[in-house]
Amino acid sequence: MNKIVEIIDSFKRKRFSGGVELAVIAKAEQELKLTFADDFKVVLHKYGFLNAKGEEFLGIDTTTYDVVKATKAARAADVAFPDDVYVVENCAIDGLLLVQRTTGEVASYQRGGALQQVAANLSDYLSNL
Repeated sequence: MNKIVEIIDSFKRKRFSGGVELAVIAKAEQELKLTFADDFKVVLHKYGFLNAKGEEFLGIDTTTYDVVKATKAARAADVAFPDDVYVVENCAIDGLLLVQRTTGEVASYQRGGALQQVAANLSDYLSNL
């Protein structure tokens, strides 16, 4: 998982809220009844909420940018929202969400639609920003 840290650290302009304790990450996983992909856990643990290259990646226990709140809201708004994904970014364009499968693949999702894979993992997605 050093690859994702190297990618993020290479960004000249980035903001982040600060790392999240592993116990807090585990609690969020329990609340969503899933396991975050390893690269997302690294991002949460090292950075928390992350803003890099105009993209706002959700953290935990933040007022606005919270992965648990966003995923629960997506599930409540759309019965077809897959159980094995969580929201990593709300793109705020026509309900478009960037989600990640528990297996690591990153996809876009719109309410009532299908997942459209955009990257094999979060490291690949970030490296292509």
